[in-house]
Amino acid sequence: MAELKIYDLVFDPGHGGPDPGAVGPTTKEKDNVLMLAKKTAAILEATGRFQVKFTRATDKDFCEPAPYNDDLDLKNRVKVANALGGDAFYSFHNNSAAVKAYGNEVYALAAGGEGEKMAKAIRARMALLGMVDRGVKYANWYVLKWTDMPAVLIEYGFINSEESVILAKIDQAALAIAQGIGDHFGVSVSANVIKKEVYEMKEAVLAHGIEDYLVPARRESIKLGNCAVFLRFDDKTPPADIYKAEHLTIVGGGSVGHPNETILSGKTWGDTAAAVSATGA
Repeated sequence: MAELKIYDLVFDPGHGGPDPGAVGPTTKEKDNVLMLAKKTAAILEATGRFQVKFTRATDKDFCEPAPYNDDLDLKNRVKVANALGGDAFYSFHNNSAAVKAYGNEVYALAAGGEGEKMAKAIRARMALLGMVDRGVKYANWYVLKWTDMPAVLIEYGFINSEESVILAKIDQAALAIAQGIGDHFGVSVSANVIKKEVYEMKEAVLAHGIEDYLVPARRESIKLGNCAVFLRFDDKTPPADIYKAEHLTIVGGGSVGHPNETILSGKTWGDTAAAVSATGA
């Protein structure tokens, strides 16, 4: 029997480094889309049919050591993507607007190509998320025009209007995007994959949902192997999924009754950041 093809994908979480992207009440686009892209990649790779490579897997500055500017960021980002190479390119973003706006949209360079087929497959799955479906659109954006492979750009929610929905549905969105990618390549992506990933979670970080605490929380997540970061707001009941992790690290805030928790929290943001730094790189 012929060996099944493994598809190489390039994921590009938008923005990064000094460029936060769009900014919501408590989160930044660059952080949300990195989390979304990693969750999507984990689901796809669990099928055994995809290999995902990232233009950035951390809070990367694509302009360094030069000063940041948009043109250089885009040029270097595409250069990285093309050097990685793959069967398809996916750019992850949160949207924003001057007025209240809602929903998801997926962009391709133009109608009639492979990019449009990719975009339609993802859009069909994201339309089932219970968010506004803004459809497939077309734009002459740099990352769509200059990548050497078929490309799409995913706008997941409007961070200034529906940040809470973006955060609450991020696992569902990752599954929807993964299933859309699977549909395009003819690979079945089961919802059971994401359940398996959650139940086998080894490490997790719980962060108080204030921007100051997200940086040390993500720093700790990277030390622990880029584990999942969950948010709680105003010390309310944390997400139930944290109790499925074998070990929980709390950054900003007190005990939540997890049987194996480590608390890296001080009375101030500075105390918390210092506690995280003290654990070592």
